[in-house]
Amino acid sequence: MSVDSGAIPDPENSAFEIYIRVRFHEVDPLGHVNNAAYLNYLEQAAIDHAAFLGLDLPRLQALGGAFVARRHEIEFLKPTFAGNLLRVITWLSEPRGARVDRRYLVFKEFASLTEVAIAGRPVKWSGVQDDEALVVRATTEWVFASSRGLPRRIPEEVVRLFQLRSTR
Repeated sequence: MSVDSGAIPDPENSAFEIYIRVRFHEVDPLGHVNNAAYLNYLEQAAIDHAAFLGLDLPRLQALGGAFVARRHEIEFLKPTFAGNLLRVITWLSEPRGARVDRRYLVFKEFASLTEVAIAGRPVKWSGVQDDEALVVRATTEWVFASSRGLPRRIPEEVVRLFQLRSTR
């Protein structure tokens, strides 16, 4: 299984990574991480990335809305299990109107928890040593919505921060 070159971050721009330890209550009867748990991992990576950019929920609401998921596409490539350490990498496409796509790669990490960052951090895409560790590829289409739930153009300040591409 190789990483699709069309579905990886531009090496000239930064992506954002977080680490998640799979908890025992997140597995299904076969012992695999339940598919629904991956939605939580992806959402947490998006929230942490936005907060890193200064776009926590109160800031977004002050700018007139918040992001809501419109569509998820998840490709499950390999199973993971309770106790596994996962590395979730996320990056953004160009915003368009009220929408922006966020892409994700999830890898099974073989480092120990003491060797990884607790909080998320910006990273430059450098590939992986062993693409056998790739377990999930995903995209979420996010829509900026007003407090009444209606789509509205993503504010220029948010677009500007997104375009920094986490290079702080």
